[in-house]
Amino acid sequence: MTDVNQNTSPSRAKFIIGSLLGFFLFLVPIPDGAGAFNIPIGFLINVVRDEVLIWNDINFSIWFSVALITISLLLTVIAYTVKPGFIENNEYARNLFRSHPVYFISKIIGVAVAWMVVFNFGPDQVTSGLTGGLMVNVLIAGLFPIFLLFAFAMPFLTEFGAMEFIGTLIRKFVRVLFTLPGRASIDLMASWFGSSATAVIISRGQLERGYYTRREAAAICVNFSVVSVPFSYVVASTIGIEMFFVPWYLIIAATCFVLAVILPRIWPLRGIADTYLEDVGKQIQEEAPAGTGNFRYAVKMATERAGKTNLKDASKSGLRVYLDVFMDLFPVIVAWGTIGLIIEEYTEIFTWISWPFGQYMALLGVPEATTYASATVVGFIDMFIPAFLIGTAPVQTQFIIGALSIVQIIYMAETGVLIAKSKIPLNVPKLFILFVMRTVIALPIIVLLTNVFMNF
Repeated sequence: MTDVNQNTSPSRAKFIIGSLLGFFLFLVPIPDGAGAFNIPIGFLINVVRDEVLIWNDINFSIWFSVALITISLLLTVIAYTVKPGFIENNEYARNLFRSHPVYFISKIIGVAVAWMVVFNFGPDQVTSGLTGGLMVNVLIAGLFPIFLLFAFAMPFLTEFGAMEFIGTLIRKFVRVLFTLPGRASIDLMASWFGSSATAVIISRGQLERGYYTRREAAAICVNFSVVSVPFSYVVASTIGIEMFFVPWYLIIAATCFVLAVILPRIWPLRGIADTYLEDVGKQIQEEAPAGTGNFRYAVKMATERAGKTNLKDASKSGLRVYLDVFMDLFPVIVAWGTIGLIIEEYTEIFTWISWPFGQYMALLGVPEATTYASATVVGFIDMFIPAFLIGTAPVQTQFIIGALSIVQIIYMAETGVLIAKSKIPLNVPKLFILFVMRTVIALPIIVLLTNVFMNF
């Protein structure tokens, strides 16, 4: 077996070049020529969306996406009934198509909604441009080109050592600041560059293997499982504030940092038993390598990771990300997003529930707070719904509620169901309490930072 350390220089070059390219694509603001800024990957997305995927007034993003989620449902049905070898004998395919029954049902609903919208049949409550039509014609049209490029650009951040480098550098501070083991920093990196669902799955596995206690796993899932950079960009683009993406995301990061310091130290997270699962016990042993500085060790870890990566593997990783989004997560988002929008549009439930939050935001000086208050609570179902409800709000309100929808973290259609069905001791009532706590604590922070930015 070849030791990656025997080939350090090429590996280090791959780490530096790949990571710098990743940071450039996703985090460097560039003037767009119209007085605003965008990130480089955003410029590429705009070209693909407007010049490549629209032909003769036909938006092929919608048709390709509907085809993908339909294929996903068919393969899921086949996986549950016929159980063919190409699914049963492939762990990735098995995880993708033998999903949890809640996901299976959600896929059925999501595909049904998509077909009703694109072929124009079914109840108006489902196909309306304010419910299912909005999810399919707007969300699909926006997501397809974004993830087409994100999926294959993201490996420059995730596969060439950037995660290991940053995670290793900050792990010494994680225990002091967040009362968590240092390896939790990798969960943060996984969600930041990947997805919040990925971070929950990682945390669940760490608990089951004895690397996290029950309290630590719970705290990580509701504080570190942040919405990824790609999904955050999707939300910003849906709202129409993508030109402010970098400062907007910095506000989100700062708010999540404060919440991650506070929440593990108070109820209900503090009251969870700080014990390991009895069948595995404690397996973690974190010790800094003797005689090695933290920065040097971070470079070593990143270099070793880059040494195990090539462009072919990175492309496979990107393809998996794309399939995960469109064949697993996306039908769920369409299903529960439509359900949430129907409840919002045709009932007064969210209006009643959100009344205290409207008063709270008004007290904080948020423009038209009571008009858009329901967007502060509907995110408990799915993170995309608030973005659709604030499209006509004042820019400051869009900025604040858009950031809040990312900061809230707990979305039952995605992370919530994964947590509730795991060995992590957080049931749905506790998840809702934590959702409310994050909302109440985060709002004044977001409002303050937004006002600073708007007046800068």
